[in-house]
Amino acid sequence: NNTDAEGRLVLGDGVAFATKDLNSEVVFDMATLTGAQGIATGQLHGYLVCDDDDLEKHIVAAGRDSGDMVWAMPYVPENYMEEFKSEVADSKNSVANRANCQSSCAASFIRSHFNPDYKGKWAHVDMAYPVHVGERATGY
Repeated sequence: NNTDAEGRLVLGDGVAFATKDLNSEVVFDMATLTGAQGIATGQLHGYLVCDDDDLEKHIVAAGRDSGDMVWAMPYVPENYMEEFKSEVADSKNSVANRANCQSSCAASFIRSHFNPDYKGKWAHVDMAYPVHVGERATGY
């Protein structure tokens, strides 16, 4: 339902492969996933969603040390997966309600592609705004 949200489908395939075929202990994905990231965490901070408290603390600290800062947000997929229900497909690739925390919804959509048997950790950074200032890339 959003032709600008095709990248999350490719990312979903990537994390499905990583959690099924690579025996990954940690999956860490970064993407310019949503414009809503800039509204939630601004120009200087990426939007971090993580399912492990220790990994989350390490990523926040690494961001501070490197200057590529992130703002940790709660991971509660049960609040967001309803947004992707569809009457004609397995799921939609974008939210039904744009007021329902789009960045967390998009991260939950990515996580929904994991192998159900995956036991490792996961972190996602939406970095749509920190990657540029005006027309210039920042190197984030």
